[in-house]
Amino acid sequence: MDLYTYVAGSNPYQAKSLLHKYGYSATNVKDTKDLGVCLKKLVVNEGENAFHDVLNCHPDKGVILEIFQKDAPKQEEHKNCSGDCSCNRKREQYMNASGDADAKSASSTQQTSVFILAAALLLAAAIIVKN
Repeated sequence: MDLYTYVAGSNPYQAKSLLHKYGYSATNVKDTKDLGVCLKKLVVNEGENAFHDVLNCHPDKGVILEIFQKDAPKQEEHKNCSGDCSCNRKREQYMNASGDADAKSASSTQQTSVFILAAALLLAAAIIVKN
């Protein structure tokens, strides 16, 4: 059973109201499997907002959120994080999400780009000379 059929089977009235919200009719729907197919087509046609609405209709949403929120680290734990831990904060440093990367890493990136450009020019010149 897929997600859409499960949501439709757990609360068909909510699934039908979701279809009506996006302007679709559920008059020819015979069972919950067909309603699940309609929800799937709704997400394909309408995109991410419809998917979020379907997930909000999930009957076990509270349990799923409770389990995964236990695993998520609290922000207070990372208040003075230096980035030496194995959490996601370390990853943010490498991605330079804060924009405060030092000039040394910026110059190494520029140097790598220059080397790649030089190699591409050498290859292009070798191909031209060979022909």
